[in-house]
Amino acid sequence: MKKSLTVVTASLLVLCFSASTALAGGYQLNLLGQRQIAMGHTGVGMPLDIATIGLNPGGLATIDHNAILLGSSATFISTHYRAPAPSSYKAKTDSPMRTPFSIYASYVTPVENLRAGIGIYTPYGNALRWEEGWKYRFLLSEISLTAIFVQPTLSYRIGDRIGVGAGFIFAYGAVNVQRDLPVDAQDDFTPMVELDGTTTAIGFNVGVHGKITDQISFGAAYRSQIDMEISGGDADFTVPTSLSGTFPEGNRFDAALPLPAVLSFGLGFKATDDLRLNLDANLTFWSAYESLDFEFEQNPETLNSIGPRNYNDRWIFRIGGEYDFNDRLQLRLGSYYDPSPVDEGYLTPETPDVDRIGISGGFGFAITPQTDLNASVLLVLSSPREQTAQDAMDVGTFGTVPVGEFVTRAWIPGFSISHRF
Repeated sequence: MKKSLTVVTASLLVLCFSASTALAGGYQLNLLGQRQIAMGHTGVGMPLDIATIGLNPGGLATIDHNAILLGSSATFISTHYRAPAPSSYKAKTDSPMRTPFSIYASYVTPVENLRAGIGIYTPYGNALRWEEGWKYRFLLSEISLTAIFVQPTLSYRIGDRIGVGAGFIFAYGAVNVQRDLPVDAQDDFTPMVELDGTTTAIGFNVGVHGKITDQISFGAAYRSQIDMEISGGDADFTVPTSLSGTFPEGNRFDAALPLPAVLSFGLGFKATDDLRLNLDANLTFWSAYESLDFEFEQNPETLNSIGPRNYNDRWIFRIGGEYDFNDRLQLRLGSYYDPSPVDEGYLTPETPDVDRIGISGGFGFAITPQTDLNASVLLVLSSPREQTAQDAMDVGTFGTVPVGEFVTRAWIPGFSISHRF
């Protein structure tokens, strides 16, 4: 029972700040701007619009107009599980669609070369629901997550070729996690646990953008680690009366999870007057995620736990292009490779993490000289990844993680509208 509860609480913290494991390694999500998504989510080295507030605050200094941008994506994600041979058992998720959003605004201040902006976006947010009665429902059955970042930003242009910027991040998260409990029920109900938690935290985002020549630009950005802490989260157990001593009514818990720092580099190329190319690389410092530790208010001797994670730092490599088909229509393509930071033996139902390839495309259309519509679609593919019983035993997680093969597919359409004034 103690191991089962450890998995429940671990699920809460992992998912409280993760989005969809189908979209990025570990619990990271990259849907900061539709124009960027269509180009493989590039743009660190070439500011494409005011969504650069999230990607590289230094790029905001290059934008010489006031603007507002509203965007949203729709996530369609499916994860499939297959038990080890000779079993023929299979299961899959039946997850509802979610709509992460982004809002950006920029302002040319009266101070020469100084730009101000704000970004409100949802870098983490998902709903994951495994089919009813699936084999590992005692580890996780359902999760619903909402997370919002608010980032006011200042950016300053130095001369004609360099821009520097910095933003303060206020992060808010809310989560609901449910799973069945492996205990006998004397009455007509399913023993289960429901966990609710909210939290806030702060961080920062800094960046620099520069032009090497009129055709080649570069950028670098650093988003700090943000330590998200849940204090006094609710743990509500539906269990027989005989187990109320083990699972006290109105119990609460404290725990913490790091959102790792990310260092990004980018190069932008104006190959012709009509064609632009981007190359980006993101280093996520996943090694900060060493373990999940939990402290409960009631019955801590039984319920407190330490959960090793031992993630590894990983690079994501991206490429994207944009072509001016005519004066009003732009066409875009992109791709990226995102290796998993999760070692064998640490895969869980909410993070059955796999190496991913993303393929994206989209278009931009000028509705008026001041108003643009951008649309994107991202297809995420992965190869099957198997976790064996020996993998789990080697790292001491056997009994608290699933054994079998996972594969994830996702497609994410999105659109945005921007207006310059």
